Amino acid sequence: MQSMELQNTVKEALNALYHHPDDAVRMQADRWLQDFQRTIDAWQVADNLLHDATSNPETLIFCSQTLRSKVQRDFEELPSEAFFQLRNSLNNLLKKFHKGPPIVRTQISIAVAALAVHVPAKDWGDGGIVNWLRDEMNSHPEFIPGFLELLTVLPEEAFNYKIAARPERRRHFEKELTAQMEIALNILTACLNISELKEQVLEAFASWLRLKHGIPGSVLATHPLVLTALSSLNSDILSEASVNVVSELIHYTASKSSGGISVQGPLIQVIVPQVMNLQAQLRDSSKDEEDVKAIARLFADMGDSYVELIATGSSEAMMIVNALLEVASHPEYDIASMTFNFWHSLQVILTKRNSDISFGDEASIEAERNQRLQVFRQSYESLVSLVGMLVHYFGNSAFVMSLVKGRSYCPVPIVVKDDGALRMLRSFFSMGATSCHIRLAPEFNIPKPIKIFHTRISGNSNRQDTLLRTC
Repeated sequence: MQSMELQNTVKEALNALYHHPDDAVRMQADRWLQDFQRTIDAWQVADNLLHDATSNPETLIFCSQTLRSKVQRDFEELPSEAFFQLRNSLNNLLKKFHKGPPIVRTQISIAVAALAVHVPAKDWGDGGIVNWLRDEMNSHPEFIPGFLELLTVLPEEAFNYKIAARPERRRHFEKELTAQMEIALNILTACLNISELKEQVLEAFASWLRLKHGIPGSVLATHPLVLTALSSLNSDILSEASVNVVSELIHYTASKSSGGISVQGPLIQVIVPQVMNLQAQLRDSSKDEEDVKAIARLFADMGDSYVELIATGSSEAMMIVNALLEVASHPEYDIASMTFNFWHSLQVILTKRNSDISFGDEASIEAERNQRLQVFRQSYESLVSLVGMLVHYFGNSAFVMSLVKGRSYCPVPIVVKDDGALRMLRSFFSMGATSCHIRLAPEFNIPKPIKIFHTRISGNSNRQDTLLRTC
Protein backbone atom coordinates (compact mmCIF):
# COMPACT_ATOMS: atom_id res chain seq x y z
CA MET A 1 0.00 0.00 0.00
CA GLN A 2 1.37 3.42 -0.92
CA SER A 3 2.33 5.88 1.82
CA MET A 4 -0.49 8.32 0.97
CA GLU A 5 -3.06 5.53 1.01
CA LEU A 6 -1.75 4.35 4.37
CA GLN A 7 -1.97 7.86 5.77
CA ASN A 8 -5.60 8.09 4.70
CA THR A 9 -6.34 4.65 6.14
CA VAL A 10 -4.80 5.70 9.46
CA LYS A 11 -6.99 8.81 9.53
CA GLU A 12 -10.09 6.77 8.72
CA ALA A 13 -9.28 4.20 11.41
CA LEU A 14 -8.75 6.94 13.99
CA ASN A 15 -12.02 8.58 13.03
CA ALA A 16 -13.80 5.25 13.45
CA LEU A 17 -12.06 4.58 16.78
CA TYR A 18 -13.10 7.89 18.31
CA HIS A 19 -16.40 8.64 16.63
CA HIS A 20 -18.15 5.54 15.21
CA PRO A 21 -21.28 4.58 17.19
CA ASP A 22 -20.78 0.82 16.68
CA ASP A 23 -18.60 -0.85 19.35
CA ALA A 24 -17.59 -3.62 16.95
CA VAL A 25 -16.33 -1.10 14.40
CA ARG A 26 -14.35 0.75 17.08
CA MET A 27 -12.74 -2.49 18.26
CA GLN A 28 -11.82 -3.44 14.71
CA ALA A 29 -10.25 0.01 14.14
CA ASP A 30 -8.30 -0.30 17.39
CA ARG A 31 -6.90 -3.71 16.40
CA TRP A 32 -5.89 -2.41 12.97
CA LEU A 33 -4.11 0.60 14.46
CA GLN A 34 -2.22 -1.56 16.94
CA ASP A 35 -1.11 -3.90 14.15
CA PHE A 36 -0.10 -0.91 12.04
CA GLN A 37 2.15 0.43 14.81
CA ARG A 38 4.22 -2.75 14.59
CA THR A 39 4.92 -2.39 10.87
CA ILE A 40 8.01 -0.77 9.37
CA ASP A 41 5.74 1.53 7.33
CA ALA A 42 4.63 3.16 10.59
CA TRP A 43 7.92 5.12 10.72
CA GLN A 44 7.27 7.13 7.58
CA VAL A 45 3.51 7.42 7.90
CA ALA A 46 3.66 8.72 11.48
CA ASP A 47 6.41 11.18 10.59
CA ASN A 48 4.51 12.47 7.53
CA LEU A 49 1.26 12.97 9.45
CA LEU A 50 3.06 14.83 12.23
CA HIS A 51 4.52 17.24 9.68
CA ASP A 52 1.13 17.57 7.94
CA ALA A 53 -0.51 20.89 8.90
CA THR A 54 -3.99 19.40 8.30
CA SER A 55 -3.66 16.59 10.87
CA ASN A 56 -6.21 16.84 13.68
CA PRO A 57 -5.29 16.43 17.40
CA GLU A 58 -6.31 12.77 17.46
CA THR A 59 -3.97 12.02 14.56
CA LEU A 60 -1.13 14.02 16.13
CA ILE A 61 -1.44 12.21 19.44
CA PHE A 62 -1.57 8.77 17.83
CA CYS A 63 1.36 9.46 15.50
CA SER A 64 3.54 10.99 18.21
CA GLN A 65 2.92 7.93 20.39
CA THR A 66 3.66 5.67 17.44
CA LEU A 67 6.94 7.40 16.63
CA ARG A 68 7.98 7.36 20.30
CA SER A 69 7.22 3.65 20.54
CA LYS A 70 9.10 2.88 17.30
CA VAL A 71 12.22 4.71 18.49
CA GLN A 72 12.08 2.99 21.86
CA ARG A 73 11.48 -0.56 20.67
CA ASP A 74 12.18 -0.88 16.95
CA PHE A 75 15.15 1.39 16.29
CA GLU A 76 17.23 -1.49 14.92
CA GLU A 77 14.73 -1.82 12.04
CA LEU A 78 16.32 1.27 10.50
CA PRO A 79 19.60 1.36 8.59
CA SER A 80 22.45 3.05 10.47
CA GLU A 81 22.49 6.04 8.12
CA ALA A 82 18.87 6.86 9.01
CA PHE A 83 19.92 8.38 12.36
CA PHE A 84 20.67 11.89 11.12
CA GLN A 85 17.47 12.12 9.09
CA LEU A 86 15.41 10.88 12.05
CA ARG A 87 17.15 13.23 14.50
CA ASN A 88 16.56 16.23 12.23
CA SER A 89 12.92 15.33 11.71
CA LEU A 90 12.31 14.93 15.44
CA ASN A 91 14.12 18.21 16.10
CA ASN A 92 11.87 19.99 13.60
CA LEU A 93 8.81 18.45 15.24
CA LEU A 94 10.00 19.57 18.66
CA LYS A 95 10.21 23.12 17.34
CA LYS A 96 6.87 22.86 15.56
CA PHE A 97 5.03 21.75 18.71
CA HIS A 98 6.87 23.90 21.25
CA LYS A 99 3.52 25.55 21.92
CA GLY A 100 1.37 22.74 20.58
CA PRO A 101 -0.53 20.00 22.43
CA PRO A 102 1.58 19.15 25.52
CA ILE A 103 1.05 15.41 25.12
CA VAL A 104 2.43 15.54 21.56
CA ARG A 105 5.47 17.57 22.63
CA THR A 106 6.13 15.14 25.47
CA GLN A 107 5.98 12.10 23.18
CA ILE A 108 8.40 13.71 20.74
CA SER A 109 10.75 14.68 23.56
CA ILE A 110 10.76 11.09 24.80
CA ALA A 111 11.45 9.89 21.25
CA VAL A 112 14.53 12.15 21.00
CA ALA A 113 15.73 11.00 24.42
CA ALA A 114 15.23 7.35 23.44
CA LEU A 115 17.21 8.01 20.27
CA ALA A 116 20.06 9.26 22.46
CA VAL A 117 19.97 6.01 24.44
CA HIS A 118 20.49 4.05 21.23
CA VAL A 119 23.12 6.27 19.56
CA PRO A 120 26.61 6.95 21.01
CA ALA A 121 27.52 10.47 22.12
CA LYS A 122 30.01 10.98 19.29
CA ASP A 123 27.18 10.79 16.73
CA TRP A 124 25.59 13.85 18.31
CA GLY A 125 28.73 15.88 17.83
CA ASP A 126 31.27 17.11 20.33
CA GLY A 127 30.00 16.53 23.87
CA GLY A 128 26.96 14.36 23.14
CA ILE A 129 23.26 15.21 23.18
CA VAL A 130 23.44 17.77 26.01
CA ASN A 131 25.96 19.89 24.11
CA TRP A 132 23.87 19.45 20.97
CA LEU A 133 20.80 20.59 22.91
CA ARG A 134 22.64 23.61 24.33
CA ASP A 135 23.67 24.68 20.84
CA GLU A 136 20.10 24.31 19.59
CA MET A 137 18.79 26.42 22.46
CA ASN A 138 21.37 29.12 21.80
CA SER A 139 20.54 29.14 18.08
CA HIS A 140 16.75 29.06 18.56
CA PRO A 141 15.84 30.68 21.90
CA GLU A 142 12.21 30.95 20.84
CA PHE A 143 11.93 27.15 21.18
CA ILE A 144 13.46 26.90 24.65
CA PRO A 145 10.25 25.57 26.37
CA GLY A 146 10.21 22.54 24.07
CA PHE A 147 13.93 21.95 24.50
CA LEU A 148 13.53 22.18 28.29
CA GLU A 149 11.08 19.30 28.21
CA LEU A 150 13.65 17.24 26.31
CA LEU A 151 16.26 18.15 28.94
CA THR A 152 13.82 16.96 31.62
CA VAL A 153 13.11 13.53 30.12
CA LEU A 154 16.72 12.72 29.19
CA PRO A 155 17.72 11.40 32.65
CA GLU A 156 14.38 9.65 33.02
CA GLU A 157 14.98 7.64 29.85
CA ALA A 158 18.29 6.38 31.24
CA PHE A 159 16.21 4.11 33.50
CA ASN A 160 13.38 3.36 31.07
CA TYR A 161 13.57 -0.33 30.25
CA LYS A 162 10.93 -0.03 27.55
CA ILE A 163 13.83 1.10 25.37
CA ALA A 164 15.25 -1.93 23.56
CA ALA A 165 18.87 -0.90 23.99
CA ARG A 166 21.67 -3.32 24.71
CA PRO A 167 22.76 -3.38 28.38
CA GLU A 168 26.27 -2.14 27.59
CA ARG A 169 24.93 0.79 25.57
CA ARG A 170 22.48 1.67 28.37
CA ARG A 171 25.34 1.80 30.88
CA HIS A 172 27.35 4.02 28.54
CA PHE A 173 24.40 6.37 28.13
CA GLU A 174 24.10 6.84 31.89
CA LYS A 175 27.82 7.60 32.08
CA GLU A 176 27.48 10.07 29.20
CA LEU A 177 24.72 11.94 31.01
CA THR A 178 26.70 11.92 34.24
CA ALA A 179 29.67 13.46 32.42
CA GLN A 180 27.38 16.14 30.95
CA MET A 181 25.56 17.00 34.19
CA GLU A 182 27.48 20.23 34.79
CA ILE A 183 26.53 21.46 31.31
CA ALA A 184 22.88 20.53 31.94
CA LEU A 185 22.81 22.45 35.22
CA ASN A 186 24.42 25.46 33.55
CA ILE A 187 21.65 25.43 30.93
CA LEU A 188 19.00 25.26 33.63
CA THR A 189 20.64 28.04 35.64
CA ALA A 190 20.61 30.29 32.59
CA CYS A 191 16.91 29.56 32.08
CA LEU A 192 16.10 30.72 35.62
CA ASN A 193 16.25 34.26 34.26
CA ILE A 194 13.03 33.57 32.34
CA SER A 195 10.42 33.83 35.10
CA GLU A 196 7.68 31.93 33.27
CA LEU A 197 10.01 28.93 32.90
CA LYS A 198 11.04 28.59 36.56
CA GLU A 199 8.63 25.76 37.34
CA GLN A 200 9.80 23.81 34.27
CA VAL A 201 13.43 24.48 35.19
CA LEU A 202 12.93 23.13 38.72
CA GLU A 203 11.22 19.98 37.42
CA ALA A 204 14.15 19.42 35.06
CA PHE A 205 16.61 19.94 37.92
CA ALA A 206 14.78 17.32 40.02
CA SER A 207 15.03 14.91 37.10
CA TRP A 208 18.80 15.36 36.79
CA LEU A 209 19.30 14.92 40.53
CA ARG A 210 17.92 11.38 40.19
CA LEU A 211 21.16 10.45 38.44
CA LYS A 212 22.79 10.98 41.86
CA HIS A 213 26.08 12.10 40.37
CA GLY A 214 28.68 13.02 42.97
CA ILE A 215 28.55 16.82 42.94
CA PRO A 216 30.15 18.08 46.18
CA GLY A 217 27.68 19.25 48.79
CA SER A 218 29.61 22.49 49.17
CA VAL A 219 28.91 23.27 45.49
CA LEU A 220 25.20 22.40 45.62
CA ALA A 221 24.74 24.24 48.92
CA THR A 222 25.32 27.55 47.14
CA HIS A 223 24.03 26.59 43.69
CA PRO A 224 21.39 28.98 42.25
CA LEU A 225 19.07 26.07 41.40
CA VAL A 226 19.14 24.78 44.97
CA LEU A 227 18.66 28.23 46.48
CA THR A 228 15.75 28.93 44.11
CA ALA A 229 14.04 25.66 45.08
CA LEU A 230 14.45 26.27 48.81
CA SER A 231 13.28 29.87 48.60
CA SER A 232 10.21 28.80 46.57
CA LEU A 233 8.85 26.24 49.04
CA ASN A 234 6.25 28.77 50.19
CA SER A 235 5.38 29.91 46.68
CA ASP A 236 1.85 29.14 45.52
CA ILE A 237 3.05 28.66 41.95
CA LEU A 238 6.40 26.91 42.47
CA SER A 239 5.80 24.93 45.67
CA GLU A 240 5.11 21.58 43.97
CA ALA A 241 8.21 21.75 41.77
CA SER A 242 10.26 23.01 44.72
CA VAL A 243 9.13 20.12 46.92
CA ASN A 244 10.17 17.69 44.18
CA VAL A 245 13.63 19.27 44.01
CA VAL A 246 14.14 19.32 47.78
CA SER A 247 12.93 15.72 48.08
CA GLU A 248 15.48 14.66 45.47
CA LEU A 249 18.18 16.70 47.23
CA ILE A 250 17.47 14.87 50.49
CA HIS A 251 17.74 11.49 48.75
CA TYR A 252 20.84 12.72 46.94
CA THR A 253 22.65 13.61 50.16
CA ALA A 254 22.09 10.10 51.53
CA SER A 255 23.01 8.17 48.37
CA LYS A 256 26.29 6.24 48.23
CA SER A 257 27.06 7.47 44.72
CA SER A 258 27.08 11.09 45.93
CA GLY A 259 29.44 10.25 48.77
CA GLY A 260 26.70 10.01 51.38
CA ILE A 261 25.97 12.05 54.47
CA SER A 262 29.62 12.24 55.51
CA VAL A 263 30.55 14.43 52.52
CA GLN A 264 27.21 16.14 51.95
CA GLY A 265 27.16 17.96 55.29
CA PRO A 266 27.18 21.49 53.83
CA LEU A 267 24.11 20.73 51.71
CA ILE A 268 22.28 19.02 54.58
CA GLN A 269 22.89 22.07 56.76
CA VAL A 270 21.19 24.21 54.13
CA ILE A 271 18.23 21.86 53.53
CA VAL A 272 17.16 20.94 57.07
CA PRO A 273 16.45 24.46 58.43
CA GLN A 274 14.41 25.34 55.34
CA VAL A 275 12.25 22.22 55.70
CA MET A 276 11.87 22.75 59.46
CA ASN A 277 10.47 26.21 58.73
CA LEU A 278 7.50 24.45 57.12
CA GLN A 279 6.43 22.61 60.28
CA ALA A 280 3.75 25.11 61.23
CA GLN A 281 2.00 24.45 57.93
CA LEU A 282 1.31 20.86 58.98
CA ARG A 283 -1.38 22.16 61.34
CA ASP A 284 -2.61 25.04 59.19
CA SER A 285 -6.29 24.30 58.58
CA SER A 286 -6.36 26.69 55.64
CA LYS A 287 -3.84 24.56 53.75
CA ASP A 288 -5.00 22.24 51.00
CA GLU A 289 -4.58 18.56 51.88
CA GLU A 290 -2.26 18.01 48.92
CA ASP A 291 -0.04 20.87 50.10
CA VAL A 292 0.13 19.36 53.60
CA LYS A 293 0.92 15.98 52.08
CA ALA A 294 3.81 17.49 50.10
CA ILE A 295 5.25 19.11 53.24
CA ALA A 296 4.81 15.88 55.22
CA ARG A 297 6.65 14.05 52.47
CA LEU A 298 9.72 16.25 53.02
CA PHE A 299 9.76 15.49 56.76
CA ALA A 300 9.34 11.77 56.03
CA ASP A 301 12.17 11.94 53.50
CA MET A 302 14.43 13.56 56.09
CA GLY A 303 13.50 10.91 58.65
CA ASP A 304 14.19 8.02 56.28
CA SER A 305 17.40 9.50 54.86
CA TYR A 306 18.93 10.86 58.06
CA VAL A 307 17.73 8.22 60.54
CA GLU A 308 21.28 7.35 61.63
CA LEU A 309 22.02 10.99 62.36
CA ILE A 310 18.70 11.32 64.18
CA ALA A 311 19.53 8.25 66.29
CA THR A 312 22.36 10.25 67.93
CA GLY A 313 19.64 12.10 69.84
CA SER A 314 21.09 15.58 69.37
CA SER A 315 18.88 18.59 69.99
CA GLU A 316 18.67 19.19 66.21
CA ALA A 317 17.69 15.55 65.69
CA MET A 318 14.92 15.75 68.27
CA MET A 319 13.43 18.74 66.45
CA ILE A 320 13.03 16.50 63.40
CA VAL A 321 11.58 13.72 65.59
CA ASN A 322 8.98 16.12 67.02
CA ALA A 323 8.04 17.22 63.51
CA LEU A 324 7.63 13.56 62.50
CA LEU A 325 5.38 13.01 65.51
CA GLU A 326 3.26 15.85 64.24
CA VAL A 327 3.04 14.18 60.83
CA ALA A 328 2.14 10.86 62.51
CA SER A 329 -0.69 12.58 64.39
CA HIS A 330 -2.36 13.80 61.19
CA PRO A 331 -5.89 12.40 60.84
CA GLU A 332 -5.36 11.42 57.20
CA TYR A 333 -3.85 7.95 56.92
CA ASP A 334 -1.97 8.70 53.69
CA ILE A 335 -0.13 11.49 55.49
CA ALA A 336 0.41 9.87 58.90
CA SER A 337 1.65 6.60 57.36
CA MET A 338 4.54 8.39 55.65
CA THR A 339 6.40 8.22 58.98
CA PHE A 340 5.95 4.50 59.69
CA ASN A 341 9.15 3.42 57.97
CA PHE A 342 11.14 5.99 59.97
CA TRP A 343 9.86 4.78 63.35
CA HIS A 344 10.69 1.20 62.42
CA SER A 345 14.19 2.09 61.16
CA LEU A 346 14.89 4.13 64.29
CA GLN A 347 13.76 1.22 66.45
CA VAL A 348 16.20 -1.11 64.69
CA ILE A 349 19.11 1.28 65.20
CA LEU A 350 18.33 2.04 68.84
CA THR A 351 17.86 -1.58 69.90
CA LYS A 352 20.69 -3.13 67.91
CA ARG A 353 23.30 -4.26 70.40
CA ASN A 354 26.35 -3.62 68.23
CA SER A 355 25.20 -0.25 66.93
CA ASP A 356 27.55 1.57 69.34
CA ILE A 357 30.52 -0.79 69.16
CA SER A 358 32.92 2.16 68.79
CA PHE A 359 32.35 3.30 72.38
CA GLY A 360 34.64 0.67 73.89
CA ASP A 361 33.94 -2.09 76.44
CA GLU A 362 30.63 -3.87 76.88
CA ALA A 363 29.60 -1.87 79.94
CA SER A 364 30.17 1.49 78.29
CA ILE A 365 28.44 0.31 75.13
CA GLU A 366 25.38 -0.73 77.13
CA ALA A 367 25.39 2.50 79.13
CA GLU A 368 25.54 4.62 75.98
CA ARG A 369 22.83 2.54 74.37
CA ASN A 370 20.52 2.95 77.38
CA GLN A 371 21.18 6.65 77.47
CA ARG A 372 20.15 6.98 73.84
CA LEU A 373 17.05 4.87 74.44
CA GLN A 374 16.02 7.24 77.20
CA VAL A 375 16.42 10.22 74.87
CA PHE A 376 13.68 8.78 72.66
CA ARG A 377 11.50 7.46 75.49
CA GLN A 378 9.10 10.41 75.46
CA SER A 379 8.82 10.31 71.66
CA TYR A 380 7.76 6.67 71.69
CA GLU A 381 5.38 7.29 74.58
CA SER A 382 3.75 9.99 72.45
CA LEU A 383 3.62 7.64 69.48
CA VAL A 384 1.99 4.84 71.46
CA SER A 385 -0.48 7.30 72.97
CA LEU A 386 -1.36 8.36 69.46
CA VAL A 387 -2.18 4.76 68.53
CA GLY A 388 -4.04 4.49 71.82
CA MET A 389 -6.35 7.26 70.68
CA LEU A 390 -7.01 5.35 67.47
CA VAL A 391 -7.92 2.23 69.40
CA HIS A 392 -10.12 4.29 71.75
CA TYR A 393 -11.90 5.52 68.67
CA PHE A 394 -13.10 1.94 68.14
CA GLY A 395 -13.59 1.33 71.87
CA ASN A 396 -17.34 0.83 71.63
CA SER A 397 -17.35 -1.01 68.33
CA ALA A 398 -18.19 -4.67 67.94
CA PHE A 399 -14.65 -5.11 66.63
CA VAL A 400 -12.91 -4.25 69.90
CA MET A 401 -15.62 -6.02 71.91
CA SER A 402 -14.89 -9.19 69.98
CA LEU A 403 -11.25 -8.89 70.98
CA VAL A 404 -12.15 -8.39 74.64
CA LYS A 405 -14.41 -11.47 74.60
CA GLY A 406 -11.72 -13.55 72.94
CA ARG A 407 -13.46 -14.17 69.64
CA SER A 408 -11.18 -15.10 66.77
CA TYR A 409 -13.16 -13.26 64.14
CA CYS A 410 -15.93 -10.75 63.72
CA PRO A 411 -19.17 -12.72 63.33
CA VAL A 412 -20.82 -10.09 61.13
CA PRO A 413 -19.57 -7.46 58.69
CA ILE A 414 -18.97 -4.21 60.55
CA VAL A 415 -19.14 -0.74 59.03
CA VAL A 416 -16.29 1.49 60.26
CA LYS A 417 -16.25 5.22 59.58
CA ASP A 418 -12.48 5.51 59.15
CA ASP A 419 -10.79 2.73 57.16
CA GLY A 420 -7.58 4.75 57.27
CA ALA A 421 -7.31 4.36 61.03
CA LEU A 422 -7.58 0.59 60.75
CA ARG A 423 -4.89 0.55 58.08
CA MET A 424 -2.71 2.69 60.35
CA LEU A 425 -3.11 0.21 63.19
CA ARG A 426 -2.28 -2.72 60.92
CA SER A 427 0.85 -1.01 59.59
CA PHE A 428 1.89 0.17 63.05
CA PHE A 429 1.69 -3.24 64.67
CA SER A 430 3.12 -5.11 61.68
CA MET A 431 6.34 -3.13 62.11
CA GLY A 432 6.56 -3.93 65.82
CA ALA A 433 6.26 -0.33 66.94
CA THR A 434 4.50 -1.23 70.18
CA SER A 435 7.05 -3.92 70.90
CA CYS A 436 9.74 -1.32 70.34
CA HIS A 437 8.04 0.95 72.82
CA ILE A 438 7.93 -1.79 75.44
CA ARG A 439 11.68 -2.28 75.05
CA LEU A 440 12.34 1.45 75.22
CA ALA A 441 10.17 2.18 78.24
CA PRO A 442 8.85 -0.94 79.98
CA GLU A 443 7.54 1.05 82.92
CA PHE A 444 5.34 3.23 80.74
CA ASN A 445 1.65 2.51 81.17
CA ILE A 446 0.55 1.41 77.72
CA PRO A 447 -3.16 2.19 77.19
CA LYS A 448 -5.28 -0.87 77.91
CA PRO A 449 -7.01 -0.92 74.50
CA ILE A 450 -3.59 -1.20 72.85
CA LYS A 451 -2.58 -4.08 75.14
CA ILE A 452 -5.78 -5.93 74.22
CA PHE A 453 -5.45 -5.16 70.54
CA HIS A 454 -1.74 -6.00 70.35
CA THR A 455 -2.01 -9.20 72.43
CA ARG A 456 -4.80 -10.56 70.26
CA ILE A 457 -3.30 -9.77 66.88
CA SER A 458 0.36 -10.56 67.70
CA GLY A 459 -0.55 -14.12 68.60
CA ASN A 460 -2.00 -14.90 65.21
CA SER A 461 -0.98 -12.86 62.16
CA ASN A 462 -3.60 -14.53 59.99
CA ARG A 463 -6.28 -13.58 62.47
CA GLN A 464 -5.01 -10.02 62.48
CA ASP A 465 -5.49 -9.80 58.73
CA THR A 466 -8.91 -11.41 58.99
CA LEU A 467 -10.03 -9.02 61.69
CA LEU A 468 -8.80 -5.93 59.94
CA ARG A 469 -10.18 -6.96 56.59
CA THR A 470 -13.54 -7.93 58.10
CA CYS A 471 -13.82 -4.77 60.13
